[in-house]
Amino acid sequence: MKQAIVLASFGVSDPKQRAACIEPLTDDIRRAFPAYDVYEAYTSAMIRRRLAAAGIKMSSLEEQLEYLEASGYTKVVVQPSHLTPGEEYDYKIRPAVQKFLPRFSTLQLGRPAFFLAGGVGQPDDYQRGLQALWDTFSLAPEEALVLMGHGSPHRHNDVYERLQQAADARFLPLHIGVLEDGDTPALATVINRLRSSGAKKVLLAPLLLVGGVHTAEDMVGEQPSSWKNRLQAAGFEVRFHMQGLGGSADFRALYVEHLQELIF
Repeated sequence: MKQAIVLASFGVSDPKQRAACIEPLTDDIRRAFPAYDVYEAYTSAMIRRRLAAAGIKMSSLEEQLEYLEASGYTKVVVQPSHLTPGEEYDYKIRPAVQKFLPRFSTLQLGRPAFFLAGGVGQPDDYQRGLQALWDTFSLAPEEALVLMGHGSPHRHNDVYERLQQAADARFLPLHIGVLEDGDTPALATVINRLRSSGAKKVLLAPLLLVGGVHTAEDMVGEQPSSWKNRLQAAGFEVRFHMQGLGGSADFRALYVEHLQELIF
């Protein structure tokens, strides 16, 4: 029986970011599941076009599933690298899996990093993810951690609020905000939380798998609207961490655990 795991990511066009954040996750999955062939797919058509212009072929999820069917694979697992069940997961990953479900003996869909909230008999992605995040960063004395997530443009995504609640329950100096207009919590909420906590110093980092354009421009760019400059204008001393969470072995382990729970 031919078996495959497809790591489905939004995608990244910067080869340095790919090498730092996506390839290590692919390698981790290969080591953890030697009986499976591991493939990648990008859900972003824009990223795939950029790569194609540079002479690099990257398949969409549907294209990758077509290839696996034609190649005689009978058991396939699709593992999203997305942090939340947002637009890409709802509109691109789940529909593709549903479409191809009858074409394989087994076709399973893994869950994003933050999905289950520890119900009866369920894993708690928020507690495990929070610990992975906390183990990834090292704070200086009296420093607070501010994480910049993307947010979800098509609906409110409560993942960030659930994760914030988990951090607050442990009294961790961690504050989460999102970029997407209309989604919450906004940076203004983060600034209010910091002021209420009495924090003066901040470590600013991306709550993103890949530290790409959003990190370089929206988080620490030179324009007044960047999070770094807005935090500084609000009176905070800011240092920053640029690497996406794919560079953290602790955080990558969440995806391997999700696959282990699904496969075994």
